[in-house]
Amino acid sequence: MTGKADYLLLGDYNAVCYECGRKRKASMLKKHWQGYFVCPEHWEIRQPQDFVRAVPDVQTPPWTQPMPADSFVARCSFEGTSGAADYAEADCARVGNPTPV
Repeated sequence: MTGKADYLLLGDYNAVCYECGRKRKASMLKKHWQGYFVCPEHWEIRQPQDFVRAVPDVQTPPWTQPMPADSFVARCSFEGTSGAADYAEADCARVGNPTPV
């Protein structure tokens, strides 16, 4: 069975449209933006929104610093300065302090 594209044209050949499947001459088909060849009825331009570039949204602050290390201040209570074993605290006990009552 022969169709419209079945004729001799030197340097040309038959090809099929990717969209509709009709046989056409290769010189008649156009390359679609997705890379395949289609007949002129199915050819469409690429959506202009595909080329939009957004403004970078930088959400980092201009400078940061780490939290300072925890600092512990040793405070000795009155009972902790005692020389008694049950009442004394480390690094606070002093010889000669009376035992609290």
